[in-house]
Amino acid sequence: MTMWALLLALYAADGLFAGEGAGSVDKFPVALSTAGPGWTRLSTRLVLALAVCTPLSLGASSSLAHGQEDDQHADHPTLQWTLESSHATLAPDATGFYVRFRLRAAKEAARARQPLNLALVFDRSGSMKEESKIGYLRQAGHLVTDNLTPQDHVALVAYNHQVQTLVPMHPVVNREYLHHRIDELHAAGQTNLSGGLLEGCAEVGKRLGQPGLHHVILLTDGLANRGVIDPDKLVELVKRSARGGTTVTTIGVGIKYNETLLSRLAQAGGGRYVYVAEPEQIPEALHRELGALLAVVAQNVKLKMELPPGVEVQQVFGREEPLQPGVVEVPLGDLTSGQRQVILVKLRLAQDAQAGGPIELRAVLTYDEVAEAQRVESQQTLTMNPAAAGGVVEANQVSEVLAYARLVEAVDKLALAVEGMDRKLAAEVLEIRNKQYPALKQVALKSGDQEFFNKAFLFEHYARELQELIETGALHSHSEERAKLQKELHYRRYLMEHHRHRH
Repeated sequence: MTMWALLLALYAADGLFAGEGAGSVDKFPVALSTAGPGWTRLSTRLVLALAVCTPLSLGASSSLAHGQEDDQHADHPTLQWTLESSHATLAPDATGFYVRFRLRAAKEAARARQPLNLALVFDRSGSMKEESKIGYLRQAGHLVTDNLTPQDHVALVAYNHQVQTLVPMHPVVNREYLHHRIDELHAAGQTNLSGGLLEGCAEVGKRLGQPGLHHVILLTDGLANRGVIDPDKLVELVKRSARGGTTVTTIGVGIKYNETLLSRLAQAGGGRYVYVAEPEQIPEALHRELGALLAVVAQNVKLKMELPPGVEVQQVFGREEPLQPGVVEVPLGDLTSGQRQVILVKLRLAQDAQAGGPIELRAVLTYDEVAEAQRVESQQTLTMNPAAAGGVVEANQVSEVLAYARLVEAVDKLALAVEGMDRKLAAEVLEIRNKQYPALKQVALKSGDQEFFNKAFLFEHYARELQELIETGALHSHSEERAKLQKELHYRRYLMEHHRHRH
């Protein structure tokens, strides 16, 4: 029996993700997570099935749909990547086409790691009293402290409506003092998120001239209501720090914080965004993030694709920043050992595009390789042929990339329906599930791509959750179930483009 036949049999036997709902802190085995017993039963069988099957690879052996890889790629295997198109031929039309980048960082063997210059920025506003969040936050702080070494430097910053530097940046040589300061954390007041973030960046800035990874971890459970509260200004502050060499991770706890803001800050800061549903998961979230920092293999990763005349960018999925004409430029920050990322871009051939020869898209990936301390540049070119008219892909020959894009768009529409409490949009999502999803799922199963397979099931699971909200009358602004689903959907959409290796 093939791997996918086995997985499909398990799917049929258990029912699709029969648990009560999703969890957080990226706990889904096989790219999904949950708290329900049905989830545990199915995910355990999936893991056992995958353990006896040949692992999938996105490395140099993967097929490139109409793409061509430069020889330079083979010389620098730290980051392996593919470039694929949804269409082999193009015609001017309004529907556009898709380009998918898939990246994977090599799994590094144990080696001497680089030192950390780390600032922990903790929300201690009044809402952190609820559900013992401040207590779990102290546990997390102790856990991080115990896993740092004297080669590392750390700063502890706490903020409510005021900002307090509990411990300025210094080497980790007196753990007892760090533990003592963490134990003094208590919750009261409002939320000056910008003040805490800027102070954390300033502390890390003291070490920018020194070797190591320079990073800020910001944790919050609420909305910024003091200091700088404009999202665009906050994003610009983080971009400024990132340009100077400081990366930023954001961790959101519960259902009251702004998930769009935190994911934008993480993207702008070249770090990661983490959603924590329950307070008791705060220590695990910090532990995972520390593990990721200790396993960074490539820094300052950036993907750039120049567009030829007549090709326009319509959307870079999972990215909130404004689009630039003539170029697609995606900063990816730092990648850790074994980490995978997918970047999906929607393009279109302009109506007035000139007919001519083949259309070439040239992409360049640059990064700093940690092990060799050198800058690496890798190039790939994607070539497509012009067509006389639209309809370049037949309905019964949907490409893998096109099916993948349809699933991503369906999940986006689902998230918008939940966030906007839009019943009309919700009805469209359920129609997609009933009419289009079966064919898309078959493409996913035949692709042999585990991540694609998981995304197909993810859509059906959350479509079912949406239907339950409608049937129980919970699709309204005061529904805690809807708020939790909104947070989860945003996080799962984020993870669609930011697959993190588990440490």
